[in-house]
Amino acid sequence: MKTIIIALVVGAFGLIYPPNHSDVIRVSPEFFAEPTIPAYKLKTVREVLSQLKNAKGDFRSRRPTLRFVKDSGGGPAIAYPKQGLIVFEEKAYNICAGFGKDSLNALANILAHELVHCYEKHDWEDYFAHESKGFGMDVGVKDEALEDEVQADYLGGFLCYQAGFTTFGIAPKFLEKVYETYNLTDEKLSRYPKLQERQAMADQSEQKLKDLLDLFEMGNFLAALELYDDALEYYLKVLEDFQSREVYNNVGVLSTLSAMKLFAPTENKFAFPIELDVRSRLNGTRGDNNKELREAKLMEALDYFEKARQYDAFYPIAHLNEGCALALLGLSQKENAELEWEDAAVAANRAIRLAKDSPKWANTHADALLLLGILRALALDSVGAEAHFAEALQLNANHFLTNVNLNALRGKPNTSQTPQGIDLSEEIIDDLPFSSIKLNKTDIRGQIVDEEEHKITLVAKSYASSMVFANASTTGSGGNKTKKDTFLQMTGPSYAKATHKGIKLGDSLSKVLGKYGEPQARVNLGSGTMLRYKNATDFSGLIFQFDGAGKLMRWVIHK
Repeated sequence: MKTIIIALVVGAFGLIYPPNHSDVIRVSPEFFAEPTIPAYKLKTVREVLSQLKNAKGDFRSRRPTLRFVKDSGGGPAIAYPKQGLIVFEEKAYNICAGFGKDSLNALANILAHELVHCYEKHDWEDYFAHESKGFGMDVGVKDEALEDEVQADYLGGFLCYQAGFTTFGIAPKFLEKVYETYNLTDEKLSRYPKLQERQAMADQSEQKLKDLLDLFEMGNFLAALELYDDALEYYLKVLEDFQSREVYNNVGVLSTLSAMKLFAPTENKFAFPIELDVRSRLNGTRGDNNKELREAKLMEALDYFEKARQYDAFYPIAHLNEGCALALLGLSQKENAELEWEDAAVAANRAIRLAKDSPKWANTHADALLLLGILRALALDSVGAEAHFAEALQLNANHFLTNVNLNALRGKPNTSQTPQGIDLSEEIIDDLPFSSIKLNKTDIRGQIVDEEEHKITLVAKSYASSMVFANASTTGSGGNKTKKDTFLQMTGPSYAKATHKGIKLGDSLSKVLGKYGEPQARVNLGSGTMLRYKNATDFSGLIFQFDGAGKLMRWVIHK
């Protein structure tokens, strides 16, 4: 029995949605459809749409509503940003289905494009709707609409990436099918781009997307290498174009980790669950004991966690991380410690309330209990601390950080927990020893930071089946300059060769652990996991990156 929707939402232009008739079913709170559309199509669209919306994590206003129809009379998909509405045609679904193994990627591509129109509040429907309905626009409006299309192309691509979809190369082929299916001839599109021009726009957007992904991924790798200050700059660069709760949260995390470096070992013996890497700081915090700087970084982190919560007030990770930053601020500001720790406890309890009923947030639930235990320990309540730690272990018996903090509470060392470095001297990608790789000025991709006493440059070069990135970081001026160059060589998506120990793309995380043992670091990403292995003799090492299904998607040698 179908559910008939009777509640009406009136848009800014008087558009009534859902339409006032009985042949509309409610698939989910923000997804409506005509009842003649097959259930399997509804299920597929709902799942892809949900993944994209969750990846964006923007709940500041009513989330875009989708209506799945047989025929809109306007085009494959039309966004009405002011109403928060997307109309999607079954014919467009069928075009996506024709892409075979890339059908979900094609579907994600078009839905993400329309979601961006809504999130960015673009004022114009897409060009298909304009042309089909015969709307007249002057040249200025046309140019603005086309700029919106380019932005929706590349930000939509980044949204797909965050949600775990791969859309490179799909847009030009999809456009060709759309023009053919909807009979969009040159005569009909006399005032709009012809197919070749629109495909060129898509190619341009894809290059911008690649640049944006390079920034985001370099930030991830630098975070995995504990180069938090430089990683922070890469994330900030991403935020100039793409804002989401996850990116804001990551920036706040890196600001907090940077501040944690500035505590002396005697000031903080606990391992806070803010850490991206649960194994990288077991020998105690390092520190310059720079009180003013670390407090500035913690205040900066709190600002970013608040921004993440503004995007999604029900995002438990942001509440947990806010609690960690407040607890550290109390450690630094002894005169305000009690007040900061009270606020930290409130944030931790909010995280627990939001996480406790969802398996997705089980680790966040345990981390929030761990934070409550640390706060009790800081208040010299060892009994209360032990009780919270026990609760965390009940949720996850292998919760590594809980055991670390129990040892700290009981005065036991944790140094033995850190795996020893391994010999990576025989690891090689593309038959290219690092000593043979030469980067030139022509390989510079751009300045991430360009200030008088701080410069960060991204350098990149392509090889047969791999890519080399370099982060060139310089601080200071004149004779007081400090340079730090970090080189990464990563396998391409079709790399066929194996590591020195026989690991290939597609292998499982457990197989890598079986061959290489326990890593020095595990880094949780929004769409997978990284394992970091350190060379026994220097900073260099090996990073394995896995997708959300635990399959190896690439590995990286770093120097």
